[in-house]
Amino acid sequence: MKKSIIIAALFIGFALSNTSCSKEATAQSHTSINNFVATYFPNEEVIASIKDGLDYEVTLSDYTHIEFDGGLLSKLEWDEVDCKRSTVHTSVPAALVPTQISDYVARLHAGRSIVKIAKDGRGWDIELDNGVEIDFDRKFNIIELD
Repeated sequence: MKKSIIIAALFIGFALSNTSCSKEATAQSHTSINNFVATYFPNEEVIASIKDGLDYEVTLSDYTHIEFDGGLLSKLEWDEVDCKRSTVHTSVPAALVPTQISDYVARLHAGRSIVKIAKDGRGWDIELDNGVEIDFDRKFNIIELD
């Protein structure tokens, strides 16, 4: 009997501590999202935020769509910014685009804007305002041009 009471108490204690950690992590995630928006889209505000596991999908007031990856042990980081439907921004903020990619676009696709950028462990994907999609590996070599 005492053993089952101790196990129940441990279970309840774990559940309560896990809930408070979850609330703290959610608050930190919202702070990270708000800081990102304030830095790169200072005149916009978050109008929708959907949490999917550790990830977030955010829509801004200009209809820019941003995806954030929570990761298990890492802080929340953006992994996709899509300005294709934006009523204000005609391109992804330059500060989010690696120099190697912006130099490539300026050199071989002069006059074109990057309207979508995504990153993952394999590399980077971009979409230009004319619909051309370009995939780069981690060393910024072109993998695919579509």
